[in-house]
Amino acid sequence: MRRKIILFMCLTFLLIFISACGNGDIKHTKSENWDVAFQRSTGTFGMTYIGEEKQIKDLVYSVTGTNIEQEGRAYEEQDTPFKISGVVTDSEKTEGPIKFDIHWNNKSESVTFE
Repeated sequence: MRRKIILFMCLTFLLIFISACGNGDIKHTKSENWDVAFQRSTGTFGMTYIGEEKQIKDLVYSVTGTNIEQEGRAYEEQDTPFKISGVVTDSEKTEGPIKFDIHWNNKSESVTFE
């Protein structure tokens, strides 16, 4: 009985440890107008506009890396504060940098995650 309790406690601790490790890989990188958060293990990302403009028009973004090429857009004009999120397919399988190119209001900026 004592062995089962010890085994149960060890497995519980291991699961908690593994879960905690996965949550820590969210990275934030800022450009002049954007704050981009990216979690490589799940591929989830969020882009938040931190610039001074009152509206975002014609937003198009692309995500590129080794074996990754995705694109997204916001079809309508958006008031600020503005945030958009999504998932990068197969990001956990990709080694090397992943680059977010963001185009809006006839401007563009890039954010790279190593």
